[in-house]
Amino acid sequence: MRPTRILLPTPFAVGPVNAYAFREPPVTLVDPGPLFPPAQGALDAALRDLGIARDAIERILITHHHPDHSGYAPVLAAETGAQIYTHPDTIARMVRPLGDLDAEEALLRRHGVPEPVLSAMHRELQRILSHVAPLGAVQPIEDGEHVQAGGDDLRALLVPGHAPGHLAFVGPDYIVGGDVVIAGITPNPVLEVGEEGRRKSLPEYIASLARLREFEGLPILPGHRDEIGEPAPLLARYLEQIEERREQVLSALGDRTMQAFALSQEFFPLRRGADPFLALSEVLGHLDLLQERGVVEELNDGERIFYRRL
Repeated sequence: MRPTRILLPTPFAVGPVNAYAFREPPVTLVDPGPLFPPAQGALDAALRDLGIARDAIERILITHHHPDHSGYAPVLAAETGAQIYTHPDTIARMVRPLGDLDAEEALLRRHGVPEPVLSAMHRELQRILSHVAPLGAVQPIEDGEHVQAGGDDLRALLVPGHAPGHLAFVGPDYIVGGDVVIAGITPNPVLEVGEEGRRKSLPEYIASLARLREFEGLPILPGHRDEIGEPAPLLARYLEQIEERREQVLSALGDRTMQAFALSQEFFPLRRGADPFLALSEVLGHLDLLQERGVVEELNDGERIFYRRL
């Protein structure tokens, strides 16, 4: 039986997040929202309306580590005895939500982020992480493994790019997709620094879209907004938009040698209220694609990173 969507408020600019409840045993919730009292109130009310007792919840599935999806899961698991399932990369990010903050901030400086902007980013990160509970016991689930939810057999599908370790869950006639595809929004390929350096988030995301196209006949139940009944046109449009933006970034770079942050401000300026971290993430993603195509090169003087057209 397909899960029921539960709309939860968040304290973030993205707006409400979708949780999904499987009412039949094993009673399961997917992405139970942020650690945010209005969200907990909305979730409790929805569970009552569905006739689901809190202590009946057996499993919690997390698509990815972002707080609007995962923040409340550890508390709910501790209170109900439910087992959390998610990908090992998500576990790592939830165990250490700040990651290697020093390495990330050093990288941001090398890409030209000014100190006042870096301080503002740090404050925003602290605010965001205030809506995440510490992770307790969790069961890792890898790409291709299966988990039962509400009587349905779900296959875990690894679709990183928006977040490392991002899972979609493929059911018999639907996909619970998290943030990999959202109607009216192109998910941001968020900048991530791991043990091996900066992840190439946008190339990863494009590969994930290709994986999703193997299941184009299935509707997607997304992490935000409404169900996507026919994903194929949206997936095609995503790829078109990525190509269009890539060419715009190349045109904006022109014959100049620039740092990524300065280039990002030509598309998403601070004076218009843009999020500088997400702006930089997007532009770096397109610069990665342009490097893959051999039309842009990275210059590194040891302290700063620049880009120029070949």
